[in-house]
Amino acid sequence: MLQEDRFARIQSLLSTLDRVRTEQLIQDMQVSRETVRLDLLALESMGLVRRVHGGVARVAQEEPPFVQRQTQRVSEKRAIAKAAARRLVPGQMVFVDAGSTTAILAQELCLLSDLVVVTNSLTVALTLSGVRPAGPSGYGGGSRVILLGGDINPDVPCTFGEATLHEIRRYRADVALLSPFGMGAEHGVTFFDAHEASVATAMIEQSASLQVLADYGKIGMHGRYAVATAAQTAAVLTNEHEANAASLDALRAAGVEVVTV
Repeated sequence: MLQEDRFARIQSLLSTLDRVRTEQLIQDMQVSRETVRLDLLALESMGLVRRVHGGVARVAQEEPPFVQRQTQRVSEKRAIAKAAARRLVPGQMVFVDAGSTTAILAQELCLLSDLVVVTNSLTVALTLSGVRPAGPSGYGGGSRVILLGGDINPDVPCTFGEATLHEIRRYRADVALLSPFGMGAEHGVTFFDAHEASVATAMIEQSASLQVLADYGKIGMHGRYAVATAAQTAAVLTNEHEANAASLDALRAAGVEVVTV
């Protein structure tokens, strides 16, 4: 197989799988380990792939639209959301950002009581507003939801901008539950969009604890904007998957609690 054909095959596999192990490439293309190593070095030098422990990962060029992300890995995201909800206790104030995983988390939060949920996500706010709190205090039958004001994002149903950041600074939350673009030991918690990163940064600064909700496809990936290091992350909730085993080990070595579902 010619080198250009191998390059095309590697990129084709990554377009479907996001990351591929070296052994899989050797078997798929019937070439030596050294040939694969040289191919990956060449592709990485061109910025087309990113080498990871035991294989290679796709370089993120664009984050899929929110409506598309809502239909991807739904069962995995729901398992993560259930695990995140189980970690919360009554009386806590939590920040929740605007992501496809946190949109599913809102459905799980509807089953809890006595939380104060502060969010910039219209989806999260509307989902929780369907559960009517009981009693004069506003608590008891559900949780209180506070929707942060600001500009409306035309692509993601959420608020952003200086007004949003100003409102975030009015609160001190127990936990920030964030769903970033990528999570890894080297680059930490990262986002693809600058506005989303600004909101996440403010939520982290105003929270006692940061917990990241990231399906297996986000582990080991990184976006353009870093908002926290691995050491600043209390816990990562993700899926058990062979593709991210090495990345999860690296997070554990960095002192992060890794919760797999």
